[in-house]
Amino acid sequence: MKRRDFITRSATGALGLGMAGCGMKPGNVKIAPEPVPFSFGDNYPKPKSGTMPVNELGKTGIKVSSFAFGSHMRPYLRPYERERERMVRDAFELGINIYDVYDKEHEVYQYEPMGRFLKPIINDVLISIAVLPYDGRNFQQEFERDLRCFGRDYIDLARLHVYKPENKRWGQWDQLFKLKEEGKVRAVGVPIHYYDDLFPLIDSYPIDFVVFPFNFYMNICWDGYLMKEPAKYATIPKLLKDRGIGCITMKPFAGDFLVTPLLNVAEQYKKKAEEVNFAQAMLRYVINSGVADTTYTGMYYPSHVYENIDAYYNPALSGEEKRLLATVKKVAKTKAHAWLPDHYRFFTEWVPKHKDIDGIMTV
Repeated sequence: MKRRDFITRSATGALGLGMAGCGMKPGNVKIAPEPVPFSFGDNYPKPKSGTMPVNELGKTGIKVSSFAFGSHMRPYLRPYERERERMVRDAFELGINIYDVYDKEHEVYQYEPMGRFLKPIINDVLISIAVLPYDGRNFQQEFERDLRCFGRDYIDLARLHVYKPENKRWGQWDQLFKLKEEGKVRAVGVPIHYYDDLFPLIDSYPIDFVVFPFNFYMNICWDGYLMKEPAKYATIPKLLKDRGIGCITMKPFAGDFLVTPLLNVAEQYKKKAEEVNFAQAMLRYVINSGVADTTYTGMYYPSHVYENIDAYYNPALSGEEKRLLATVKKVAKTKAHAWLPDHYRFFTEWVPKHKDIDGIMTV
C-alpha cells in the first residue's frame, strides 16, 4: 500500500521527551517529571515538502529513517487513539519508517493499538520493541504474543534491557539470538545508560545495535549519577562504529527533568528579533554530530511530529542556534542542580568537556 493510500483509507482520522529504550534500574526512585502542556492543537504547521534522510543501521543492511517514531508516551494519552493514529499516519507520510513501541514499560500498553494503527502499512515499516515478558508469560510466549499484536511473523529490531551474566535473565540473550537464527528477528540490540553496560555483552554476543542517550547538553543518562567514570561515555559512538554496531540515539532533548527548564532558559536568552526554534536546534545538534543512524524520541502530540521532522528536512545549524545552544549549556551548568531532584543534582558536574568542531561534538 502506498503512503497516500494509507492517508485516504485510514479509519480514524515537538517536542517529545526522548525516553525510548529506557528502563529504571531496580531500586531507583521514580519521580514524576514535569509534563508537557496538554494540547492537541496544530500549533506547528505540517511540513509541505522535504526529504527524510535514510541510513543503514550499523552493518545490518536495514535502512532506517534518520528520525524514528519513539515509544515513550504518558499513560494519560492512551484514550486519545484518534490523535495517536493521526500521528502515526502523518509520520509515515512525512518519511518515518521505524516505529519503536512500548507496552508494559511505563504502563502505556501500546502493542495492540499500534498494531491496529500500522496494519495498512505493516509491511512497509520497521517495528522496534523490547521483549519484556509480563502477565505470567515466559520469553517465548511473550514474543509470540508480540508477533500477534503486530500481525507479523518477524520483528525488525528486538532488544533486551541490560542484563549482566549474574542476572537470571542473561540466558534470554541466547533465546533472542535463536529467534534471529530462525528469521523471526532481523536485528538484536540493547539500550544502555552507562559505558560499562556495554561489557561483557558486546564481547559475548554479536549485538547489532545499541540505543544510548545523546544530546547537546550532557550526553549522559538522566540517572547518570551511577556512572563512576563519565568521561568514558563520550567514547561510545566511536567504539560502536569501529565495531560496525548500529548507533540509535535517544534523549535528544536531555531527558524529562531538564527539557522544560532548558526551553525556558532558551526563551530568556534569545536575542530580540531572533527566531530560533530551540527544540529544532537541539535536534540539529544531533543530526550534525554524525553519531546517529537514527534517533528515538517520544512525541506526544501531532505538532511534535511536524516540528521534529521539519528539523530533518532543514538540518543546517545556524549561527544563532549554535550561540543559543552554547548559552543555554553554560547557564544550565550553574542552574541545573536547582531543576533536579536531590539525588540527581551532582551529575550536573559531569557535563562532558569535548573538543567541539564548529560547536558540535562529532565522532
